[in-house]
Amino acid sequence: MPKMGELTLTSVDEFDFRLLIKALGKGEKGSRALTFDEACLLLEGFAKGKATRAQMASAMMLMRVRGETTEEISGMVAGLRRTVDKDWHSLEVDIDWPVYAGKREQLPWLLLVAKLLAKQGVRVMLHGDSQALPHRRHVESCLASLNIACCTTPQMAKAALHSDNIVYVCAGDLAPVLDECRQLHQELGLRSLIQTAARCMNPTNAPISLRSYFHPGLDTVHQGICEILFEKSEYHAGSVAIFKGLQGETECNPRVATTITVVNGQTDNIAVSSLSIPTLLEGFSGAKVGQAELSSDILALLWREQEPFSADALTSLMSRTMIEQALSSVTATLAAVLLLLSRKSAMTELNTTAIITTEQAVNLSQQCWTNRFNTADSPLKQWLNEEWLCAV
Repeated sequence: MPKMGELTLTSVDEFDFRLLIKALGKGEKGSRALTFDEACLLLEGFAKGKATRAQMASAMMLMRVRGETTEEISGMVAGLRRTVDKDWHSLEVDIDWPVYAGKREQLPWLLLVAKLLAKQGVRVMLHGDSQALPHRRHVESCLASLNIACCTTPQMAKAALHSDNIVYVCAGDLAPVLDECRQLHQELGLRSLIQTAARCMNPTNAPISLRSYFHPGLDTVHQGICEILFEKSEYHAGSVAIFKGLQGETECNPRVATTITVVNGQTDNIAVSSLSIPTLLEGFSGAKVGQAELSSDILALLWREQEPFSADALTSLMSRTMIEQALSSVTATLAAVLLLLSRKSAMTELNTTAIITTEQAVNLSQQCWTNRFNTADSPLKQWLNEEWLCAV
């Protein structure tokens, strides 16, 4: 049986979406993967109600069974981006920070990094879906403890970014079709390529975007997605950082060395490089015990305590190893972001001396955390003003 050839695509309103299901499901020898444009059209069609729930569910299941291609996932990302209200695209954001995995036990220490960056004038947008994996501890459940706004409209997000430089948005408020896809996932009991695509939206076209994964091989998938989207000019110029996150979340694990693949897309040029954050906790053990019961208020305590290891309010709730792991997660994650910011600065200013080393990034990260309340003359603000670079 010959494979079904590439289809002639029409507008979303006119296309017969049964043809895509036929292409995916035409028997063992006759079926094929969707092209980038076909996958994009399918997502747009479902968002507009032209592709039915049965058609979308069938497509997701057929792709899942066969194994999704990077072309299909990239097409879905492009389709998602086209359903996002243009007012989201117009927001001024420095770092796009998707947080979809949640954690099995630990609190999201990454929120402390995001808040610290925001305090120093770096605009951060976090987005995730806490209902997709409800058994995990998601960023959304911890926002109130650090007074981070959860916004539902571009106008609300713009105000939060103006006042606080940080905002969290639920995925369904960015692209409502994601709520419908999640309902299908839960009804079918299966994951799909949509869950990978949601992480890759970068709805505000931020120049730096983070990507985390857990399962082996997904780093290559994410790199391929980025390269396709940059090549097709679906992504604006910028950098995407891909790394294995702590329990899958977009946070560095200080107990192991973290390799970060950076896909940098500029006009007519895509470059791939790598960074590495060293192990900060050699031979470390025992911190997991009791972390599942920690309250999100711990985040506020860690933020405000200058001497966490001797603070009664904190040590009565956390062991020393827990505190050490949390602070090391902050150091490692912030160091990774600082390396990305230094590369962005170098590209923007055409100044290679702006690129800091990993050792400098770790040291600066520790200084920034220690001096996080000094917003007027902090190490990070000095560095952002290029004064710190002169000092080193």
